[in-house]
Amino acid sequence: MDILDQLSRSTIKIQCDNNTSGTGFFFNFNIDDGNFVPTIITNRHVMENVNSIKLVFSLNDYFSSSQKIVEKHEILYTNVQQQVIYHSDPEIDLCAIKIKPIIQFQLENKMDFQKINLDMSHIPNDEQLENLRFVEDIVMVGYPNGLSDVKNNLPIFRRGSTATHPGVDFEGKPECVVDMTVTPGSSGSPVFIYNSNGYMDKKGNVNIGSERLIFLGINKAVYTMSSIGEIIEIPSPTRLVTASNIGINLGIIVKSKAIKDLEKQIVVAVKNNNK
Repeated sequence: MDILDQLSRSTIKIQCDNNTSGTGFFFNFNIDDGNFVPTIITNRHVMENVNSIKLVFSLNDYFSSSQKIVEKHEILYTNVQQQVIYHSDPEIDLCAIKIKPIIQFQLENKMDFQKINLDMSHIPNDEQLENLRFVEDIVMVGYPNGLSDVKNNLPIFRRGSTATHPGVDFEGKPECVVDMTVTPGSSGSPVFIYNSNGYMDKKGNVNIGSERLIFLGINKAVYTMSSIGEIIEIPSPTRLVTASNIGINLGIIVKSKAIKDLEKQIVVAVKNNNK
């Protein structure tokens, strides 16, 4: 299956009970001996003060359907805060929603949710990031302005480029800046460095015809300019609002390596429950 086709199945729209929405992506945390904890990862600010969320799963693939009709199943996930694990550093805008009850429901009812899971093997190490160039092509998958192909339950892809070096922690945080239009609903969208037909490495070597995908991180915020010309950072809004600030097409990405903190918390929680 084409890489981008797979990425289209990696995300899901999170519709919250406070009339906001965001993007989440499926991520499995492998514990040991094949045991794993299924989750949806998104931003902290998407899930704070939320009691329930609505998720819509596709039950079949559009292209495999003879009638080109996608059947869907809607799930209302209540008391969701009991399932949320927030990054241990409150300054890191990241959390994971455990979805084991949803997966159990899927299995018990013999449903085939069309989803692709990321895992820790997709997270690049520091050396891989440091060997990248300052400016790399990127794609983001999600639901800008809450927009999606509702009938076919498919996300929206956007393109851009890195604006700071992926191997450098911007302002000392596990973040980097990207040159891309970020709009409401994009919060939690996974961002990937992607080259479909070759790329140049840091040393100037050209890799002709090679396809490359690197999980860079998760969109969290956007830089805007106020009416007096001040550049400020605001969390990627989760609802449409009227604002006087002007977007300058710079988004802030939490690097994927920040997910390692969530993994540590989940491993400890599982071990404590097994005692």
